[in-house]
Amino acid sequence: MVSVVTYGRNDNYGFNLYKRTALGLNCLAEVLTDEDEILFVDYNTPAHLHTLPESIWDTLSPKARCRLKVIRIGPELHAKLKGDSLLPILENVARNAAIVRSDPRNQWLLSTNPDVLVVLASQWANFPELLKGLPESFYEMPRFDIPESVWSFLERDNPRANIGLLRDWVVSNRAAVVEAFPDHRFQKFYLFDAPGDFQLAPRSYFFKLRGFDESMNKYLHSDANLAKRMWLLNGRRTDHLLGKLWVLHQDHYLSGEWARNLATVSHNDYNSKVIQQETVEANGQGWGLQKEPLPFFKLEEQVQNARRYYFGESRAPVNGDLLLSTEIDWSCQPFYRLCHYRPEFLAVYLRELLRTLPVHATAVYLGDHPPTWEAISRLWAEGGRNGVPLRHLAKENPGPDSVQADLLLVDCYYERPDDAQSRITSLQDQLRRQQDQGRIDEDEASEELERFANNLDSQLLEGRIIPVWRQYLPCLRMDAGSHVILLGCNTYVGAFFRFQEMFASLVQRIPAAPSGLQRLHGAYQRFKFRLQAADDEGPLAKMVRRLRLTKRRAMRRIFGYEDVMGRIYFRHLLRRAQQTREDFKLPTVYVHHRLVVMRVGK
Repeated sequence: MVSVVTYGRNDNYGFNLYKRTALGLNCLAEVLTDEDEILFVDYNTPAHLHTLPESIWDTLSPKARCRLKVIRIGPELHAKLKGDSLLPILENVARNAAIVRSDPRNQWLLSTNPDVLVVLASQWANFPELLKGLPESFYEMPRFDIPESVWSFLERDNPRANIGLLRDWVVSNRAAVVEAFPDHRFQKFYLFDAPGDFQLAPRSYFFKLRGFDESMNKYLHSDANLAKRMWLLNGRRTDHLLGKLWVLHQDHYLSGEWARNLATVSHNDYNSKVIQQETVEANGQGWGLQKEPLPFFKLEEQVQNARRYYFGESRAPVNGDLLLSTEIDWSCQPFYRLCHYRPEFLAVYLRELLRTLPVHATAVYLGDHPPTWEAISRLWAEGGRNGVPLRHLAKENPGPDSVQADLLLVDCYYERPDDAQSRITSLQDQLRRQQDQGRIDEDEASEELERFANNLDSQLLEGRIIPVWRQYLPCLRMDAGSHVILLGCNTYVGAFFRFQEMFASLVQRIPAAPSGLQRLHGAYQRFKFRLQAADDEGPLAKMVRRLRLTKRRAMRRIFGYEDVMGRIYFRHLLRRAQQTREDFKLPTVYVHHRLVVMRVGK
């Protein structure tokens, strides 16, 4: 009834690839039936090595070996296909090769990744049972990350027990927090962050689309492109299965490969391939390497020997629907959602790095949010730190160069003041009136509110934390190899770039200051949100708002996007980050929504 498509390479990518893949494939096979199949495309593994499934066959369950069909695309064919791509795997080519070779008797097709686990609500015995009464549509799901310190202690050959253990872990840690995509333009078709881990549709839909766009041979956004085209094909509708299942991802950030790729590898064009994508079909008639005689075999037939598998007692399932830890926040105010985090949720992932530190390591907290300080203090004490205390800089008020730190925890927590919320509510009411009068449409109102709220929150937060950084960062001494973690922050907000500059200047003693464009942008943002204030109804403010709206509409018609200066500024920040990465010596090794981990370089 269902074909599951995934791919990989025998290169030990990420952290503990063999175990991640075995756990994922075993748990995936556990929720399938004998009529279903898992198509694994082994892409560009060196010719002298076995495919990844063959290399781990002895850690796969009998169900996984029976359901696995392996398609091999070798290095020679990759060399002909890659064009100007520097990636070792052409993801879209790999997925398409599996799609066109999937069983035509199967109604559904799920595109996912091999380190993902699907956990069903208890009323369904298997995934096809859930699908039986499901209307034909395109379905996306959010993923919940499982830290390496959790999944590394699971037994590879006990998938049923693993599903139960992980279900209990998610419930007890309230880790079922949905990362809704923080942009109103994409919430219609691109509902959740990292959508490529679960993209489900009728098999016929994938053939009508001609699969994934094989011209996208660079990094990122292939899943977003597919989501956009599926949305167009499906009558501009995207559905989800919240409450019916969870999608769990085995996190592997410790290797730092994802962060390095994000910063150094060329990306697919997001504007043309997602924002402006209006064509359903992709590729030519021969998509998916249909004319290539690719090696294609059943893993169980390929492997002649098997080891004994031991299964523990299955845990009692959680009855009823799989409830989320919190209600989904669909609001288009990403800055507030990012910085207004829940400390106990962030601690789940912060624990990951703390466990890797030596017991004699010293750590320093720089912030002013008591719940976060208490949560981190508990984590620090649990790690058996040999009596080394966690230090709170603001409480100690040390002198310059007096604190040696192996880990610096910088808290960017933000609570919106009542007067700021009042201004946002007033603007929202004002925009609603303008929308009722037909002066602006729904998208324009959402965009205006999002810009104002994000700008207001950003200005208020930076006005509070930057003086603290300026006061206490000069107290620190940090050697190469030590870590800096920003809590409640991400690499796309201004506070991240501002911190890197201040750390370079005040800790590493490297001359660093905002560029002229950054200073100009900051001044413009401060001026702009004053004009956007709901209580400013003067003629000048009204005129400026009308001019800005007219400008955005014109830019959208001419260029396909409306925020020309924003795109210029963002590209400037990316170029500046690339130019100063070596100078600042503070590369990013991991980003997890509200957590940025950096390592001090030499």
